[in-house]
Amino acid sequence: MKAPEVVQRYASTMLEAAFESSSQEAVRTDIDGLLATLDAAGELESFMVDRMVPSPAKEQVVRQLFGGRVQELTTNFLLLLVQRRRVLLVREILEACARMFDERTGIVEAEVRSAVALSPEQEERLRQQLAGYTGKIVKLRTSVDARIRGGMVARIGDTVFDGSLTTQLQRLHRRLAGA
Repeated sequence: MKAPEVVQRYASTMLEAAFESSSQEAVRTDIDGLLATLDAAGELESFMVDRMVPSPAKEQVVRQLFGGRVQELTTNFLLLLVQRRRVLLVREILEACARMFDERTGIVEAEVRSAVALSPEQEERLRQQLAGYTGKIVKLRTSVDARIRGGMVARIGDTVFDGSLTTQLQRLHRRLAGA
């Protein structure tokens, strides 16, 4: 991450403005949409971070693309980033905003790797178990990892829940080798 203190300062400013105006849910939705847009349209991000493109052109693009489609607060925030020449950090700032929103509203993200794709029922059961452990709302981000062989590994922040067959076999091997 480039200039983490600047990223945190802008993200926290956006967060406070959203809560002060009671538009936090709509702004959070805007942030997810903006991040998805940056992912889908790489040329937009390239345009916005290009130092050779003058700020008025970037402001015009922000107004045309997002004016009326996102909250006015969100549009004004993007324009502020352009005017202050912080648009180079737009992705990092939006990601930090999303994390701060989640922290403030009691949402944590769990990264889950499993040997096979989880069914919706399994995902919901896992979400409920992790929510019981953390006391927070859990959003799952799942992926399939064939190296696990069986079971799953869940990570929430620094805490890892490892129920993989690979780890179980390693533990068994160590016990047998030590005996």
